[in-house]
Amino acid sequence: MTSAVYTNDRRRWRGPKFVLAIPAIIWYLLFFIIPIAFVVVYSFGTKDTSRLLPVDLGKLTTANYSQVFDDTFFKTFKATLRIAIVATLLCLGIGLPVAYFTAFKVSEKWRVVILTLVVVPSFTSFLIRTVAWRIPLAPNGEFSRWLVDLGVIGDRGIQLLETQTAVQIAIVYNYLGFMILPLFVALDRIDVRMREASKDLGAGRIATFIGVTLPLAGPGIAAGVLLTFIPMCGDYVTATVLGGAKGNMIGSMIASQFSQAQNWPLGSAMAVLMIGAVLLVLAAGALLVWLVPFILKALQPVTQSIRRSIAERSMVSSKGDKPSTARGVDVMRIVFAIWTVLVLLFMFIPILLVLRHSFNSGSSFSIWAGHTSTKWWGELFASSAAWAMIIRFLVIIGVVLLARRVLLSRANVSKRVTSWMGPLAFLLAFVVNGVASDWFRDIFDFAGIGDAIRNSFTAALGATLIAVILGGLSGVALARRPGAWTKIFMATVFLILVTPEIMDAIALVTWFQRVGDVPVLGYLFKNGLGPFNGGMHKLWVGQSLYASAVVTLIVRARLAGLDEALEEAAGDLGATPARAFRQITLPLISSALIAGALLSFTLCLDNAVISTLVSEAGSTTFPVALLGATKSTIKPFWGVGAVMLFMITMGALAFVAVVLRRSGESSSDIAATLAGG
Repeated sequence: MTSAVYTNDRRRWRGPKFVLAIPAIIWYLLFFIIPIAFVVVYSFGTKDTSRLLPVDLGKLTTANYSQVFDDTFFKTFKATLRIAIVATLLCLGIGLPVAYFTAFKVSEKWRVVILTLVVVPSFTSFLIRTVAWRIPLAPNGEFSRWLVDLGVIGDRGIQLLETQTAVQIAIVYNYLGFMILPLFVALDRIDVRMREASKDLGAGRIATFIGVTLPLAGPGIAAGVLLTFIPMCGDYVTATVLGGAKGNMIGSMIASQFSQAQNWPLGSAMAVLMIGAVLLVLAAGALLVWLVPFILKALQPVTQSIRRSIAERSMVSSKGDKPSTARGVDVMRIVFAIWTVLVLLFMFIPILLVLRHSFNSGSSFSIWAGHTSTKWWGELFASSAAWAMIIRFLVIIGVVLLARRVLLSRANVSKRVTSWMGPLAFLLAFVVNGVASDWFRDIFDFAGIGDAIRNSFTAALGATLIAVILGGLSGVALARRPGAWTKIFMATVFLILVTPEIMDAIALVTWFQRVGDVPVLGYLFKNGLGPFNGGMHKLWVGQSLYASAVVTLIVRARLAGLDEALEEAAGDLGATPARAFRQITLPLISSALIAGALLSFTLCLDNAVISTLVSEAGSTTFPVALLGATKSTIKPFWGVGAVMLFMITMGALAFVAVVLRRSGESSSDIAATLAGG
């Protein structure tokens, strides 16, 4: 017995607690902390276009910060903050009733339906959703002509495109789902007994909502504000696609300083001030939230008297008239239901318009020609090879599903094995077709869409692999080996999540040029490696930052809710740490890794900001190509590509839901996962 104990003790790992997080620490240090630190340094330099890096750091100066506050920049800066604050408040006002209705007023079945309808448009390509708003906002579009015929507007039609109003509408739409999800998670986690106790003490619905529900939902409101306000401030896509000169935002102005004007010092100063303004607004909001309890406490005598007065009136009116109370409850439920339906319709209108206009017979994606055509979709099936691909696809899936039915008829076959045969059949058919045909090469070969889609998949897959490795290891370390390092690492993860993407993009653009002379990194980012060019490696790095932070939170949340007894028992039985991780920990977090991988894939597939600034000639992704196409007339075949990517994204999200469901997660847990853990 003594020797066994000695053997186990000898095998016990004695390394630092953060050893599993070391790859992520190095990655974040190299491609997040140091690049942003250089952006801050560049903001004190001077422009020098004669250099490879157009910044002279020989004479440091604050002149760039003074130059930032000229009329053009300051107006754009104020307009950006105004748009972001108004959009955040609108998202909160629109999304809170939907989240409240979903959390408290519907059954589990309808809760799944509503959450699904919120998730689907929210995880559809950000750029595609933004471009879709050009359809109803076009001055000569179908919606505009309809309003003219009704006499609601003049003969000129809608004049919203390329204005701040168009940007405001699209930003509210694009971020609404990311406000609803954390609000629902926070409301769903409220103990129902707290609300019931408030009502038992005489508080009405409004008093219970203000005094109990709203304070307990504070973390969800804070998470929703962070997920919406910060990316809004750095939004680059919406202003570029819909804003024009009148709807310009600070994100696109900063990007232009790096990509067009080559004024890195001024662009860096703009970026630093943008971060400062965002943090200042968030600090002011946090101070306001912190002061609310004190304000409510000071007003407590007034609110109590009003509450007593309302309670007395409700008691008088309710004597002998109980049916009216019931009717009142039903009316509130109906009002919330109608509001939720209208919001969901609002969220799906652009997606339905994209689907419809992908069949447009005209030459413009935005302007409806009056009738449908399969001309653009016909490009997919123009050759016999495409039909052979479809037949192979159906045959492989049919054979596997038939084998599944045969196996199910045998009692000695595990249902867990057969339950995975459907997704595996789809994956097998996809891979076999890619190998056996020229489908991967020829699909969407017209207008360069094939290369763009292929690059999008390659970039997303590479970044997802990096994110899963980094996030999985660091998530395990945070959950199982916490210590003093945890606070610093979590602060870094939080900074990655809240830093506007435009800041990450410009930091990486400047950093990749600076590391060009470093032996290994310089070679990878200049010449590439194997079949992948340097631009693809840059995309993997840039897209993996946010994705790895998301995977870290998901894995950490998954392990935090599981008992550590199994892993401890494996160690007591003599298993080495590596074996315990492989046989115990890895199966426990497998569902979280799969969910994180698929979420990372959808996020990376949709990435536009980092891809636009980082990608090179041979690594242009679909969002970058589509963003370039918006500068002229958009052809309907872009809608075909958008629909294809939409279906792939929905398939990935459905797979996430299936994996989490089979691991015992409820609809609320799945919503929490999609909201970042």
